[in-house]
Amino acid sequence: MILPDEKDAIGLAVGLVNTWDVLHDPPEVMRDVDGLRVLLHWFELDAAAAAASERDLPPLRRVRHRLRQAFDAGSEDEAVRVLNALAREARAVPQLERERGAWSFRYGAGRRTLAQEVAGRASIALLGVIEEKGWDRFGLCAAAPCCCVYVDRSRNRSRRYCCELCADRAAQAALRRRRREASARRPLP
Repeated sequence: MILPDEKDAIGLAVGLVNTWDVLHDPPEVMRDVDGLRVLLHWFELDAAAAAASERDLPPLRRVRHRLRQAFDAGSEDEAVRVLNALAREARAVPQLERERGAWSFRYGAGRRTLAQEVAGRASIALLGVIEEKGWDRFGLCAAAPCCCVYVDRSRNRSRRYCCELCADRAAQAALRRRRREASARRPLP
């Protein structure tokens, strides 16, 4: 599982969506609770990782699907509709709480399922990206056949790949293509 460098709620949203990766065999990276725990530990959600169980997988897969719809949306308005609905269903009302000695937002009051907590954090974070930077910061990896997503945080909006691995694969493929084309253009002796 390739996880984003950023360990914030935007990274959590991207990381969750990318737990379905066609470059893996099988594509389901979050096959069991151990895969889920790896994801949660990466984002320092250690208490959630410790409490995670097999019954959390199906609802989190549904959240993943809904988040993916925001990246696949045909327009910014459609992405906002998808994310607003997810936030509303997760009852994502922000509450400032101490977590690991520091302040952080928790979305929703009272006992919530892991899927509701993740849906709240992720949907609100992605809505924040749209509000501050625009939906055009949402991207799909350009290194076919990869279908992973990313949020472009670069200053010049130049990101095209979900990770360095895909950027390297695309660069190598382009180099091989240029070499083939150059050898095809050479005159025969």
